[in-house]
Amino acid sequence: MEFVDKAISKAKEVIDVASQKTGEVVATEKQRFDIATLKSKREKDFLSLGKLCFEMVKDSEELDPPVKALIESIKEKSAEIDALNEEILKIKNKTVCLNCGASVEKGSAYCNKCGFKM
Repeated sequence: MEFVDKAISKAKEVIDVASQKTGEVVATEKQRFDIATLKSKREKDFLSLGKLCFEMVKDSEELDPPVKALIESIKEKSAEIDALNEEILKIKNKTVCLNCGASVEKGSAYCNKCGFKM
């Protein structure tokens, strides 16, 4: 009977240790998930900050050369994007509403989205 009692006691110890380790794993993984979520949100904040800073200094002449080079690169890419969007509109025989920016069939009298007179 003593053997059975020792075996039960040992099994209980093993179960207690396994439960503790499982709890540790769950808690640790939750913390890692929280860290990843916060990092993602922080990256979005960095992007927003960068956009705000760009808007504030994009026309400034008194900038450090690396900053000025980045601003020029962004402006060039924006111009390329605009040109490609114009090509897409031409292919689709559409134009852009000056009021809301929606794409509208060429020849339409009004914008389908905001009702602006074209």
